[in-house]
Amino acid sequence: MSQSQNSNIKQVEDKLRAVEQFWQVRLPSAFRKLYTDYAPPFLAPCEFHSLESIATGEGREFGMLPQYLPFGRAMGDGGSYGFYITPDSAPGRWPVLYWDEDEMFLRPAATDFEAFLSYCILSARYETEEQWSAEHGDREEEDRQREIARCFGLNAEALFGSPPRSDSELYERLIAVDPQNATSLCHIGCLYRARGDGERALDFFHRASESAPWFGDACYLVADIYRERRNSERAVVGWWEVAQRLLPLCTRTWQWDLGADHPEADVYEVAADGLMQHDKSATPEMKSNPLWRAVVNEDPYDPDVREALGNALLKKNDLAGAEREFLNALSLCSTEKGKQPVRLYSGLIELYESTNRSRDAALAAYDSKLPRSIL
Repeated sequence: MSQSQNSNIKQVEDKLRAVEQFWQVRLPSAFRKLYTDYAPPFLAPCEFHSLESIATGEGREFGMLPQYLPFGRAMGDGGSYGFYITPDSAPGRWPVLYWDEDEMFLRPAATDFEAFLSYCILSARYETEEQWSAEHGDREEEDRQREIARCFGLNAEALFGSPPRSDSELYERLIAVDPQNATSLCHIGCLYRARGDGERALDFFHRASESAPWFGDACYLVADIYRERRNSERAVVGWWEVAQRLLPLCTRTWQWDLGADHPEADVYEVAADGLMQHDKSATPEMKSNPLWRAVVNEDPYDPDVREALGNALLKKNDLAGAEREFLNALSLCSTEKGKQPVRLYSGLIELYESTNRSRDAALAAYDSKLPRSIL
């Protein structure tokens, strides 16, 4: 290896360490390898940020979940890709999420970074946007894909057959390379539901909820099967599980094929309505939970309601519940004037520091100083 090559590798290592210092994590080996071997990396539909920009907060926004660590832009979609790291995450095996900037929600893209590389290859091969082929050339893009697949030992047979011919084929291929891909599992479940096979649909929805237990949509889709069957007791259980998820981790009902007569609204909103309409099927334990009052008897989209609930839970030493509600409130008021967002950030930082979650505290502190987009 030449002296210049050694120097380049050292520079990349220094930049990777700067990212690790900013994020306060040890980066996955596949992430480090991509940035070491490809400078700068590019794999449609993700335009990876440079290491220098990641280490200075590229992609972070006021009001963003501190646990979401963006590393690249989504081409043409007005969104980003990033890791989602919680105290329950296995070291280095973090799920990759897509942040929809327009709709302001997060959804699973892949179960880990290597699976994300496969996701990019399959998605790009299915994508037909002219600007990609015009800018990079079909052959150039395929050569890059094949080189990365070889470099990371990806499943070439599943990736480089004929391109997916439909959405359903894309989701099936994504599951072939990433069996716990929650978004694809939900889509395939909806396909079986549309065919009238509710039991098979439930299998896929349950798999999705197990692989991404923080994702509200999977719980909602299970509940909606039981709603359709008029089994209100089972439906209420699913809607209640949605109510316990973070608002930014629930999408919109029109993201899924649920039939023309299905209400088009926030998944969280429809779940809250279901709890209100079928409250007789709820258990006494559900109704005695302070969250029930906030979601069913009050306005679940009122940041004051969520903040008040967070403070009440904090007094009861329910730290997980308090964090959830402070984050919910922040997501609802981050684009509004006033001191509430700043107050919520202070509460979150104090909570994280008291539980030795230094990374979350540091990122929340960083985000709290970013400019606000006031609507």
